[in-house]
Amino acid sequence: MGVLYGTTYKTIGNREGLTDVIADLFMDETPLFSMSEKINAISTKHEWQEDTLASASRAGIVEGADLTYAQTAARTRLYNYTQIRLRNWAVSFTQMAVTTAGIKDDVARELMKAMKAIATDYETQLLTTGDRTVGTTAIARESRGLLKAIVSNTGYGSGGASGDAATSQLTEDVINARLQEIWDAGGNPRALICGGYQKRVISKKFSAKTGFTFNIEASTRQAIANINKYEGSFGTIDIIPDKFMAQTKRLAIITPEMIKIAVLRDIKQYKGAPTASTIKGWVEGEMCLQWGNEKAHAEQYSLQNSGAIV
Repeated sequence: MGVLYGTTYKTIGNREGLTDVIADLFMDETPLFSMSEKINAISTKHEWQEDTLASASRAGIVEGADLTYAQTAARTRLYNYTQIRLRNWAVSFTQMAVTTAGIKDDVARELMKAMKAIATDYETQLLTTGDRTVGTTAIARESRGLLKAIVSNTGYGSGGASGDAATSQLTEDVINARLQEIWDAGGNPRALICGGYQKRVISKKFSAKTGFTFNIEASTRQAIANINKYEGSFGTIDIIPDKFMAQTKRLAIITPEMIKIAVLRDIKQYKGAPTASTIKGWVEGEMCLQWGNEKAHAEQYSLQNSGAIV
């Protein structure tokens, strides 16, 4: 049978079937960046101090004894460098003139995407193992990330070594050991940040669960196998999966009130020079992590990060 001209195979006047729906797949959740208090930085080298109490003593004092005055330990001065990030775009005048599906304003959309992207950049930077560098005219100034700042309360996964994945999965005992280290140092751990695989391990294997159930009333036809909070030996912590925890063999436990973001220049929109028949622009900011006292946090690294969870 020949192809009929009255069918869609031959008719050329049919409009294209492009809908006004755009399937946005944006990884734009930035839990650490969003939850952290923003404070002012006044220099590219941002500094703060840490202090500790003298060790507790049970020694008695002789009645009428003369006082001797001990020199207290000096406060420690800490620092980080602010890091610049920007995201730019350009939209041609022609593109602005044509009719587009699902978009009223290409410039506004590009601005929206750039704002989301720069926030994810800073989320990634906050969680990096990279170190700070003062920078030069040829090398960018960079900040120290949380996973580099934590040095005291750390541990390898069972069977793991530096840079290698563990031979066994994350356990509650490991988490409670890190929680105790923070607690012993005087911290108040209240949040655990991890990647997707470690979140699955916690949801499936941990037993000390808060607000958790596997079963819901049958009529709802729902089952929940998720832990958003974990109640361990040293309080309840929020379990926060973070898409930008690139180090999937690691997790961090933090005392949230210690974590600040020191902002030298807040994220703002800038308009580019008209050097061509386009509208150009970018968003830019400059800030860094202030981790407070690193003993208020902990890190477990070299964890198993793939395979079946058993």
